[in-house]
Amino acid sequence: MKKINFVLGIHNHQPVGNFEAIFEQAYQKAYLPFMEILTKHPTVKVTFHFSGVLLEWIVKHHPEFITMVKNLLQTEQIELMTGGYYEPILAMLYDRDRIGQIMKLSKYIRYLFDYQPKGMWLAERVWEPHLAKSISQGGVEYTIVDDLPFKSAGLFEEQLFGYYLTEEQGCPLKVFPISEKLRFLIPFHPVQEVIKYFKSQATEKEERLAVMADDGEKFGIWPGTHELAYEQNWLEQFFSELEENKKWIKTFTFSEYVAQFEPKGRIYLPTGSYSQMMEWVLPTKARKEFADVQREVEKLPQPERYVGFLKGGFWRNFFVKYSESNWMQKKMLLVSNKIFRAIKNLPCAAGRSNRPGSEVSVESKRESMKIPDWLETARDELWKGQCNCAYWHGVFGGLYFPHLRRATYEHLINAEKIVDNKRQLGSECIEIEEFDFDLDGNPEVLISAPLLNAYFRPSVG
Repeated sequence: MKKINFVLGIHNHQPVGNFEAIFEQAYQKAYLPFMEILTKHPTVKVTFHFSGVLLEWIVKHHPEFITMVKNLLQTEQIELMTGGYYEPILAMLYDRDRIGQIMKLSKYIRYLFDYQPKGMWLAERVWEPHLAKSISQGGVEYTIVDDLPFKSAGLFEEQLFGYYLTEEQGCPLKVFPISEKLRFLIPFHPVQEVIKYFKSQATEKEERLAVMADDGEKFGIWPGTHELAYEQNWLEQFFSELEENKKWIKTFTFSEYVAQFEPKGRIYLPTGSYSQMMEWVLPTKARKEFADVQREVEKLPQPERYVGFLKGGFWRNFFVKYSESNWMQKKMLLVSNKIFRAIKNLPCAAGRSNRPGSEVSVESKRESMKIPDWLETARDELWKGQCNCAYWHGVFGGLYFPHLRRATYEHLINAEKIVDNKRQLGSECIEIEEFDFDLDGNPEVLISAPLLNAYFRPSVG
């Protein structure tokens, strides 16, 4: 009998600074009904990721949901992934903050559920090759990336039904490709069309795996999806079909699959994310040209043969496209450096190397370092200010939402104030620095006082 294995991954998150009503709406319309339906289908396996900010909200407002998750973990029906606690784009952070955020969420998951996560959700699936090192050093065994970077590396569709090994400077990491085909099918097409796709991909190979991992909000919060998923019973029908066809569609969690099957080989992935993200980051004129190229390719026989070579832009160019994003990110790096210097000046950190990269050794040993409460608070405020949602724009507001930008600056300023106050700057103290703050090749003048920061750009007059 031809068979196929299937991993379903669900990522749930709400931005730092989002409105309380949105948290509650997402919980009632997406997170809770999804979990309630899943409990009715005990043979269906699902892997979940909850960001730290969302978990904190759930603990405070709906602790019964935590009990529900615990019960599903005990029966091994679900797996939990870690990630950056406040859902940062890892590529825009220092290594120390990447590792710290991953370790913080893993620790919180252990505290809440007595459970050690093995894999992690990569925020917005923004991948850069060097991230493998930080992720591995954060205690993570695997992550999941869209199939576009795999195709850009030269793999074809037929080679994407499993997982691969990558590494950075000898730090290993397993990477799973997410099927774009399944992301577009689920839950927007009839259930039978999804089952038909599984049949078309089933083979005699025991290890053949299809992966669909995406936002949990597409099951209740995205426009029209609550009606589709629950009132029209799409999710109930889907889980029922998986159970009825379990002889040839076997659901796994990611960790279960890794434990049972070997990797397909080594891979070194180029930078990338999902295809839409790589379009959104392009300048407007280039984005229009890219769309024209895509339309031309779609006219070709078997266009799917070529789409892997159309990868669009590079996520960090949001800092070029939007100066507001660049200034937030450079402010974040400035505050991170202030906190790192404060950590280095602790007595227990004395004698540590000041060489570039030494911050990794400090962060990796932070569990054994006694960091004062005020510094932990400052670092947590910094990490809140690293939440990705205000740094870019797609279709759901993001950078264009002033309340998200305000929250980002609020937390970064809070962190800076804590550190500056501990430096015991006098009420009359004013610091003046001149350096290239925004990294545009021209120096800025930064004036810092107890009640005000003022940044000037002499290059523009």
